[in-house]
Parts: sequence; structure tokens; C-alpha cells
Amino acid sequence: MEIECQFLVDIIPALPDTFDSILQGYVSLFPEIRIRSVRPSEGPEKFYLTVKRGEGLVRDEWETEISSREFSHLVECLEKGTWFIEKRRYRLPLSDGHVAEYHRHSGHLKGFDYVEVEFRSEEEAKAFEPPYWFGREVTEDPRFSYGKLAREDGTHLAKLILARPPKPWTPDDFETIGLTGFSDLSRPLGPAAQMASTVADEQAEPSALSASVGVSDQPEQSDQLDQSDGMDPLTENSAQPEQSTHSDAQETQETPATSDASGAEKAERTEDGETTR
Repeated sequence: MEIECQFLVDIIPALPDTFDSILQGYVSLFPEIRIRSVRPSEGPEKFYLTVKRGEGLVRDEWETEISSREFSHLVECLEKGTWFIEKRRYRLPLSDGHVAEYHRHSGHLKGFDYVEVEFRSEEEAKAFEPPYWFGREVTEDPRFSYGKLAREDGTHLAKLILARPPKPWTPDDFETIGLTGFSDLSRPLGPAAQMASTVADEQAEPSALSASVGVSDQPEQSDQLDQSDGMDPLTENSAQPEQSTHSDAQETQETPATSDASGAEKAERTEDGETTR
């Protein structure tokens, strides 16, 4: 059994020169069966097979050391749709006597770092006061598990964990993204689920691009405004010949009326001339 608390990291602490280079993958997600190679800064590389059950603060754990040959064989048996997790593990002594393990990832989880502290009892864990550089606690976050983060969509899930804390799930949420219950959160997200998560993420954390509108965005807006106001140069040029044709037609229609009027005047003058004579 293991009792651990996990936290995100607000401030990266001063890291020692010594660390463990870890490569781990998952042979199974249900139950969670993990293989791991640990290469310390000094000393030989070791390999482990671990079985875990449960989630949150207290989990059941069984672990045994295996040979490099066994590890190589199990590498060929990784769960379909999962990737290896690559990271460095730093051990940082805390002022209260505990040891914090700082995990810095590379690969598809690069930029997603966290720290964890192991305890002897639940009471000790609940009494723990995290130091100033610890961030939000993710111990009870159902999204936070390496079994989920090892999947192909683990990068997207890591961004969601960093962006916002989990919200209470309702039956409507499961129906919206096509899930039936909490157990389905462990399978890869479908297109509808990714879309719903992305929309929720955008609502929770406004994009930096939308927060700061650049100059390059202004011409597109002005073009839209010009077209809506009928100020597009192409529209003006195409409209001008029609207007001129229409005015020419009016002038053409008015010209015969003028000539008829002048003819009538001439006729009157002629009649007057004859009468006078």
C-alpha cells in the first residue's frame, strides 16, 4: 500500500545535479500493470514490474525487480494506444523531514511537471503543509493518473489538468461527451469528448490570442465592415456603370419631350404669322 499526495508546481525549485532517468510504460490499464527502467546518475540501471489498484491518496501497490531481458520482452506487450513516459526524478528534502520527489517530463508530456510526497499514514498526509513552491493539489483529481496520461491523448489531458481544476461531473456531462460513467474516463477520448473538453477549457482559461488582438487582425475586421457597408471598391466600380446607364436613359427619355415642345412653339408662331399676314 502506498500513501502519497501529488501537487502541480508553481515555482521550479533549485534542482540537484543527481537525478533518476525513468522510462515507464503500461502493459495493462485494467488492472494497472507498469514496467519501469530506472537509471540513476550513479550506479547500475534497474528494472521493475509494478501492479497498482485504486486512485487518490491511498492505493494498493505490488512491485518486484525484473531483469533487463524480461523488461525488453514486456516492452513488446505495451497496451495498445499508449506511449512510454519519459521523465527525470529529483529527490528534494523538505524542512519538516519529508522528501519531495520532483518529476520533470520529456516526450509527449514535456512541460507537465509535478511533485509528490509519500507518507506513513493518512493522518500524516492530512496534516502535511506544502511548501510555498507547491501548486494545486491533484491527489484526488480523477484525471491525474499515469495510466491515463500514457495514452495517445495524454498531452491533451495534461493541458486540461494544468488549465483548470476538475468540476463535479453530472449525468448530463457524461451524456454530452458520449460516456456512461467514471470508468469510461480511462478510455481514450472520442472526437465529441475532445470537442467538449476543448470548449470547457476555452471558457475556463481565455486564450492569450483572444486576450491580445494583434494588428494583423484589424485588416480582416475592416474588410468585413467595408463589405457590410457597401464600401468595397469592386462593388463601387461595378455599380457606377449601371447608375450612368440609368441616367443616360432618363436623359434620352426627356429629350423627345423637349423637341416636341419646341415643335409646338414653332407651329404656334407659324399660325400667328399667317394670321398677321
